[in-house]
Amino acid sequence: MKNSTLAFLTIVLVFSGLNLKADDMILKGVYQGKDLYIINPMLDIGEEYCAYEVFVNDKKFEDVINSSAFRISLDYVGLQFGQEYEVVIKHHEDCTPKLVNPEVLKPLCTYEVVSQVLGYDNVLKFVTDNESGKLPFHVEEFRWGKWIEVGRIPGEGGPGRRNYSQKVYPYNGENRYRVYQVDHLNRKFYSDEMVFNIEKEPVTVTTKLTKVAKEIAFSSYTYYAVIDEFGEELISGTGDVVDVSNLKKGEYFLNFENEYVVFKKK
Repeated sequence: MKNSTLAFLTIVLVFSGLNLKADDMILKGVYQGKDLYIINPMLDIGEEYCAYEVFVNDKKFEDVINSSAFRISLDYVGLQFGQEYEVVIKHHEDCTPKLVNPEVLKPLCTYEVVSQVLGYDNVLKFVTDNESGKLPFHVEEFRWGKWIEVGRIPGEGGPGRRNYSQKVYPYNGENRYRVYQVDHLNRKFYSDEMVFNIEKEPVTVTTKLTKVAKEIAFSSYTYYAVIDEFGEELISGTGDVVDVSNLKKGEYFLNFENEYVVFKKK
């Protein structure tokens, strides 16, 4: 009788300890219309499985999880495309469930630019839709025969439309802009080009370029870049004055507006 009681108490303690020792597996992601697939190993004792309870954004997931593998349907809690979520998988301490498709947690480049405008204040404004995550937007302008980055804007992500703006310095004539994002697979997703025809007074150089000592002045603000004879960009920025005092004596190319000139540093 004593041995039977002892055995019964041992079994109770084993199963009680199994239930008391628990841990949480937390998965955070951005909903992109895809579900999570979980491998759920069986415990060595009894017919229980590792995971025993699941919550999605604090709401209990009521579907069957008592099996070697199960799916977490994220639309169960009414998630919208691009919405952030947190899944908590409660499991026993001596085991760990495994997420089969971890890539679905990370945002992809899914945005689209639905409208754009270049205002009189020289601010490029664009509206996006269907952003799947908070990925930064790189703003580029086609100038001097190539695409150059003129700004970087943190993406807001999430469902619905988002408004963004970037200060630019358009020149007289056709101005071309585009934006892109880079996802976790290092893939770039470019928008269509945003083309604006601008009529304005052209920016000119007001400094004599044959003997430049310290600086070069423009008639107005503009993008500029100083290039050496090997094609290396030495100075770049925006403004109405370029400080070239640290350049060595010689000839250089000065890019500004959508053209270039040669100047001599004395």
